[in-house]
Formats: sequence, structure tokens, C-alpha cells
Amino acid sequence: MVFKNEDKGQGSIEFLFLISFGIILALLLTNSLAQEYDLTLSILAAKNGATTGLDGGRLSVFEKNAYNKYKINNSVLTHPNSIKLVKIETINRGYDSRYNRTSIQIKAFVSSSSVMLKGDRTSTGDRINFNLRKSITMTFGTSNLTNTLHNPCFSNHHVYTTANVQWV
Repeated sequence: MVFKNEDKGQGSIEFLFLISFGIILALLLTNSLAQEYDLTLSILAAKNGATTGLDGGRLSVFEKNAYNKYKINNSVLTHPNSIKLVKIETINRGYDSRYNRTSIQIKAFVSSSSVMLKGDRTSTGDRINFNLRKSITMTFGTSNLTNTLHNPCFSNHHVYTTANVQWV
């Protein structure tokens, strides 16, 4: 016995399964791509902020008394110097339940032949890290979520902290 109408509806069901699979796949990819975009944009903002921090001594405006004190204690930092950003590394520290975001630690590697004293390097490193975090905060508009030192700083999917600047 042969039924002529036994394949009716089969094409419609297969089409619906195919469309459903495509929608689910698109949703999964969207979430993954959004997190990768978030991380990539954060790294670019960090590099921009670190560069601003490197140039901070040349571009800063100080009150006269503050400048004189800074000049006495950190004289090399008040003159143009050649500090070079070598690289920026990120370390995924896993999910942080305090902030409901993935925690990322950022570490900047810099080199300089003119900044030799430990105190000067510490001061410069603090300035680099501050500007790095501030740049991430400004990029994502999350300054309302952090303190005045932008520590920690936030993006849409991650929370960022900075390690001490590594001098190479």
C-alpha cells in the first residue's frame, strides 16, 4: 500500500528546525563576540591610558607650590624623558562574585634609560596605572561604579585591576 501524502509537512518541520538552530547559534555567538569585543576595547583603552600616563610628566599642569615640591623630590619626572611602553598583559582571574563579572588583571611593561631611581619608577608606575584605569572607565562610561582612583575599573562584562608596572 502506497500513501501519496506521507511526506507532507516534512519540509516545513525541517525548515523550522534549521531556522531554530540558526537563531540559537546566533544568540550564542553574539554573547561570546560581545565579551571578546569588550576585552579588546578595554585593552585598547588601557594602551591609550598608559601612553597618556607616560607623557604625564610633560603634559601636567601643577600649582606652583606643588610643582616646586615635586621638582625637589622627583626632579627627573618634571623634564621630558623617554619612557617606552613595551607591552600590556592581561591575566584572567576568573569570575568575581563581588562584582558579578570576570576579573582581569592588567600589567604594563615599560622601559626607560632616564628614570632610574626606585621612587621615580614607583611614581611613574602609579601615574601610568591611574591613567590606564581612568581610560577604561571613560571608554565604557562607568565612572559612577568606581572610586576617584578608578580602582577597580569596570567595562560591560569585566572588572579590571592593575598590577605594579614592570620595568624592563
